[in-house]
Formats: sequence, C-alpha cells, structure tokens
Amino acid sequence: MTYFVTIVSLLGDWLLFTFPLYQGLMELNDYQELLVGFDEISGKWKMISPWWWLVPVVKIQKERTRGYRILREATKSKSERHRALSFIDKATAWYFVALAGWLKMIASSYEVLEAFGCGEAVWLLIVMVVLMTAGGLFNAYYRIGKKRVSRKEEEFKPGDEVSND
Repeated sequence: MTYFVTIVSLLGDWLLFTFPLYQGLMELNDYQELLVGFDEISGKWKMISPWWWLVPVVKIQKERTRGYRILREATKSKSERHRALSFIDKATAWYFVALAGWLKMIASSYEVLEAFGCGEAVWLLIVMVVLMTAGGLFNAYYRIGKKRVSRKEEEFKPGDEVSND
C-alpha cells in the first residue's frame, strides 16, 4: 500500500506542476497582442545586466523599474494599464503555483525512491526530476501548440461551416 500511496502522491504533485504551467501558458496566449507591443517598446530600453543576479535584490528592483517604464510607455489608457497589470499578476501567480507543484514533485520523487529502497541514489532522484520536469513542460507546450489546437477546432467544426472566426 505504501508504494501505491507514494506513487499516487507523486502523480498528483506532477499534475500540480504541469497544469498550472499550462494554465499560465494559455493566459499568456490570451495576451499575445499585448506582449508584441511590449516587445517592440522594450527593445528601446537598455537590458539589465545578468551580473546583477550576484545581488538578486538589486537585479529584481532594476528589472521592476525597467518593466514599469516599459509599461508606462506601452499603455495609453488606464484600462490598458489595468489589463497589463492583471496579466502580470496572473502570470506571476501561475508561475508560483507551478513552482510549488514542481518543488512538491521533487519531495514526492524522493519519497518514491525511499519507498523502493533507493533513497540514497541522488543521481536517480536527479534523473527522475529531470524526466518529470521535461514531461511536464512537454505536456503544457503540447497542449497550447497550434497543431493540437487546430486539430481540436476541426473536431468541433460542423461539416458545412466555412467561417474562420
């Protein structure tokens, strides 16, 4: 019974990683036109050096300041600013939910290895986490992929429909 419970726990934690990631990616797609505008404007602003990661607090503050300046330039109205801030908040929230699931998945992976008597095999834990992470990323990106979305749209389209709305 211990094996079953630890494997089910691992599966649940993997789902808590991959599907919030998927949800976040879907929401990113909803804001694609907003992102294009930001990309165009952000090219005008000097990038923050990655060396600032040696002092993470400073790096984050510099990136935030740069982001707010880009946001101010990219948005012309209060409603556009509100939409952009809502997008940033949603993306951040889904990122942290997926991160929490990923961290929990690591712990569950260790528990599975421990249940099978392989708890000391760090290399096995690393391989397991890498494979499960890759699988979760593949799952999320596959689900938002144009090929899959087009196929799903075809399944729902009545035979006589000709509009591409």
